[in-house]
Amino acid sequence: MALDVYTLFICELYVLGFLSIIMIFAWSGAQYDRVLGYTAIAIMATMLAVWLSSLRSEGQQFLPIAVGNMLVMLAYGMLLCAFRVFSGRRPGFSWLFGALLWALLCCFPSFYYSMPKRIMVSCLLCISYTAALIILLTRSRACLQITFWPAQLLLWFHLGFHLTRMCFDSKTPNHSHGAIGGTAFSGYVILESILFVIGLTLTILAMVNERTQIRYKQASLRDPLTSVWNRRALFAQAGVAEKQSGQQQKMLAALVFDLDHFKSINDRFGHNQGDRVLLDFCRVVEKILPAESTFSRLGGEEFAAIFVGDVQKAQALCEEIRLLAMISRPDNIEYTVSIGIAAGRTHSFTSLMMMADKALYQAKAGGRNRIETFLPAPRRAAGNSILVGMATIM
Repeated sequence: MALDVYTLFICELYVLGFLSIIMIFAWSGAQYDRVLGYTAIAIMATMLAVWLSSLRSEGQQFLPIAVGNMLVMLAYGMLLCAFRVFSGRRPGFSWLFGALLWALLCCFPSFYYSMPKRIMVSCLLCISYTAALIILLTRSRACLQITFWPAQLLLWFHLGFHLTRMCFDSKTPNHSHGAIGGTAFSGYVILESILFVIGLTLTILAMVNERTQIRYKQASLRDPLTSVWNRRALFAQAGVAEKQSGQQQKMLAALVFDLDHFKSINDRFGHNQGDRVLLDFCRVVEKILPAESTFSRLGGEEFAAIFVGDVQKAQALCEEIRLLAMISRPDNIEYTVSIGIAAGRTHSFTSLMMMADKALYQAKAGGRNRIETFLPAPRRAAGNSILVGMATIM
């Protein structure tokens, strides 16, 4: 199929210009997100490089060959910065490598006047940058549930195209008007470039949107003061814990914590110091509870956690939390905690939470700064539930 290079060239300029406008508005609308900003610069640099390539038909060499290809490498460098920022890394200076290498090679006539060498180096640099983007995208897999595979497919296709070009481009001039590479392969280069820049722009917009949605969702599941999980997250995780308990044949435990006389701490020391106590208690619990447990703030000075394991282990962990809270003394403020535990094999987490609340009430009624454990009888077995006191006031 014959491709009209000049028509494709005009189309590419139009597409790049339009996408530049879209990305600038997207960048400003997203509170100047750096990922979108770097992408906008990359598209604008590509547009300028494409325009400079048309000067080859007017007999110019330096602007299309040296400056134009340096801009292409800078555009890849900006994409590298965008992906690095997206993955939580600093842009660094690696984005300059391709442009500087091209500028250096253009100082040698054997390279500057050799189209085969220029095409080969250009393809190798494009492949290197694209491989780096694939690696960075893979490292960002955790925050991309939907757009990961479309982005990977697009980048692998782009990488494969340049590998194909290295093998099948004749690398001989054909003097086509407006040809970027100046060979019979130029039409395919422009066509792939148009498809790639459209696909990449849409993909990056989707990636940023997905990341934003995930951040909003995570924020909705976190307590704004302590940054631990909130009630919604606790009960959302309960189904997973119930399934894990059944698969591992282990007990499911609900742990409920309540800081003793917390209102008096606020009254005596102020709400800022009360918040300091809450933060300190969260630090204590997160230090002791296993990472797979879900610890959350229910509201005020009340907290809860999901634990999968034997009840003796849960009691030991809670006792360690109780003792460490007593000696923590943030800003010389003493505080204690009462804890209720309910554990069972056949009960839902919701029912265990109700039982743990009863155990907590007994701990409060028994003098506070203590642990009470509620062991419900199995549903299919006869017998009464057992309330076990564990810790006394120190």
